[in-house]
Amino acid sequence: MPEHDPEQELGPKISSAFQNKADASELTGSGMAREARRRVRKRRQTLTMAAAAAVVAIAIGGVWNAVGNEVPTASNASDTGAKEAAGSGSAPGRSNPGILPNKEDAPCPPDHPILKAGGHNTVPAGTGLDLATPVTGLQACRYRLTPDATGLLGQQRFNADVAQQVVDAIKVLPERNPSLPVFKCTPQSAQPSEAIVLRFDTADGVREVWVEYDGCDSAGFFTGTHTYGLFAAPLKLFMVDSVRPTGGTFLSALGDW
Repeated sequence: MPEHDPEQELGPKISSAFQNKADASELTGSGMAREARRRVRKRRQTLTMAAAAAVVAIAIGGVWNAVGNEVPTASNASDTGAKEAAGSGSAPGRSNPGILPNKEDAPCPPDHPILKAGGHNTVPAGTGLDLATPVTGLQACRYRLTPDATGLLGQQRFNADVAQQVVDAIKVLPERNPSLPVFKCTPQSAQPSEAIVLRFDTADGVREVWVEYDGCDSAGFFTGTHTYGLFAAPLKLFMVDSVRPTGGTFLSALGDW
C-alpha cells in the first residue's frame, strides 16, 4: 500500500486554484472589454445625435432668416425703378416727357417786342394771356436785354400738360412776393439783363406771359392786364436747359428755383 503523501494531494489543489483564478481573470477581463465597447458605442450614439440636432437647428435657422428677409418682387423692383426714373430728370423740377423738340419752322421771334428799350414788362395790348383760357402748348423764349447786346439766348417747347401746369401755378399767385427785397435803384440798374417770354398756344392763337427776374425794378409774371409775384413753383416747370438762367437779382433772393 503506497504511503500517503500530503504534498501529492496538495499539488492538484494548488493547480486547481491557479486555474480557477486564471479563469476568473479571463472572465473579468472579457467583462471589462465588453463594458468598454458598450461605453464607446454609447458615446458614438450621443455624438451622432448631437450632430444631427445641430444640423436640424442650422436648417431651421436658415429658413427663418429667409422668411425674415424681404425678397424683392417684380412689384418692388418696378416701384424702385419708377422712383429712380422720377428723380433722374435732366433739369431740376422737370421730367423729360413734357419737353418737346423745338420746331425749326416756328422758332422764338428774333425781334420780339420785349427787346425794345424799356419794354421789359410792358406786354402789348391784345397779346397777353387770360389765365382762364385753356392752353394746348408752350414755347419758352429766353432773351438778352442788355443795350450792347440783345437777342435770343434759348428756347424750349413743352406739351399741353406742362403748359396748363404753368398757367395753373401762376394764376393762384398774389400780386407780389413779400419775401423778395425792394431795391432803390437808378434807371440804369433797373433794366434787367434778360427775361423770358412764355408763348402759349390757344384756340385764338399765341398768347404771352412775360417773366422778369433780373434788374432791380420789378419781378414777376406779366400778362398785360395782371401782374403776379415771382415764386419758384412756376419757374421750376419751364426753366430747363437753354431756358434756365445762370442767375438773376431776384432769383438769388428767391433761393429754391
